[in-house]
Amino acid sequence: MKNLIRKFLLVVLSALMVFLICGVFIKKTKAEKVFDRIKTLPDLVLLDILGDTIRTSQIHTGPVLITFFNPECDYCKYEITSLLSSTHIDRQLTILLISYADRSEILSFIRQFDIDSTSNLYLLHDPDFRMSNLFKANVMPSNYIYNDSLQLVKIFKGSTKPEALMRYMFNDDKRQEN
Repeated sequence: MKNLIRKFLLVVLSALMVFLICGVFIKKTKAEKVFDRIKTLPDLVLLDILGDTIRTSQIHTGPVLITFFNPECDYCKYEITSLLSSTHIDRQLTILLISYADRSEILSFIRQFDIDSTSNLYLLHDPDFRMSNLFKANVMPSNYIYNDSLQLVKIFKGSTKPEALMRYMFNDDKRQEN
């Protein structure tokens, strides 16, 4: 009887190990597929907060910062406030702020910033989670940095200081990291 129990436990543990290894492999494969889809800035048709169409193919050079945010997220508020008040904001870069929240919430949130003078900033609405799903932006805020050649340089999940974002956007010693 003890021998039968040992064999049963061995089979269960072996099956559990196989299950865990397969899970890790599947997760890694999915992450690689996402990276392959976004390693170059994809050609997308986006809607701004007013419903006007913007194409990413109109962005010819970088750097580009894509930030997914939620107006009710305190970390998002901190990050966007810090970014928009940063002295780096005047540099040659394009910023895409993307939210799935209701338009009225986004507009209420963004009114506290003087973004009318920031011609390189686009406020985008993603109510169907198309962009969020494409980028697998499941943490708010999430930042995706593209270099001058519109190649993905760095992904930050969670609140990030503007200095860190700018270091990857403007540093000549950039390395591709995930």
